[in-house]
Amino acid sequence: MSNRRAGRRSPWGFGWASKWGCPMHRIRAIPILTSAVVCALAATPALAGVYTVAPVTLVSGPSPFAGCTVGGPGTVYVNSEVEPWVAVNPVNPVNVIAVYLQDRWSNGGAHGLVTAVSHNGGGTWNLTFAHFSTCSGGTAANGGDFDRASDPWVTFSPNGSAYQISLSASADLLTSAILVSKSIDGGDTWSEPTTLIRETTAFHFNDKESITADPHDANYVYAVWDRSRKPGENASFNALHSYAFRGDIMFSRTADGGLTWSGSSSSRTVIWWTSSSASRARECSRRRISSPKP
Repeated sequence: MSNRRAGRRSPWGFGWASKWGCPMHRIRAIPILTSAVVCALAATPALAGVYTVAPVTLVSGPSPFAGCTVGGPGTVYVNSEVEPWVAVNPVNPVNVIAVYLQDRWSNGGAHGLVTAVSHNGGGTWNLTFAHFSTCSGGTAANGGDFDRASDPWVTFSPNGSAYQISLSASADLLTSAILVSKSIDGGDTWSEPTTLIRETTAFHFNDKESITADPHDANYVYAVWDRSRKPGENASFNALHSYAFRGDIMFSRTADGGLTWSGSSSSRTVIWWTSSSASRARECSRRRISSPKP
């Protein structure tokens, strides 16, 4: 997770403190303010292959998690929305899904991830959410019992099924997990989350995940993320300056449309923690899509 307010992130990935200073990933231009909104450009359906851009449309509304008190310590910015990601259904181009953080915490993460769904090319939007955190309906029974969620990403399979992924974590950041949820109705409803990895440790943190559906085979979907490995024998912030700090690129996939996922495994490449580690992970996902399937 990244610290958008400071414009910097820690090597730990969740935004422990801005002073560690690693470049962030994805969208950076949206400030964390209580008045922040998420907007989308609504595109009209294609006519003879020509698209036009409609006026800006407001997507977000009042926070559905405003009454949630889970997730402290820290300052929570209720009604703030950051890190938007948008995908268009290849089967039905007027079906658009946007995902974003809702109610950002000052020290990383948010109350939950909100899903905005349009069935008319972005003209109007309805809000829903997967159970990626306690504030968004996560429980021990459904696997979403986490204080915070972050790093939203959504993708469509060629058959119109949608998948979204979350970095979910405890407020003390000792527990981190990568969760995936599937929708078969264009984003209106979402399955209970599937856990790709969940760890409780002071020495590892799962972060910077992305998910990509195979554009040619609806059975295959790929997920990648960084798993940091902090050196030393105690949870010391000073260890984050160590040259031995590493981030493994992790990979998991489904070959049956999300029914099962492969055990999270390293890509056999251990890299030094650098500002490009997240982009390398996403490139890994893209390359695997074009690789022959075993």
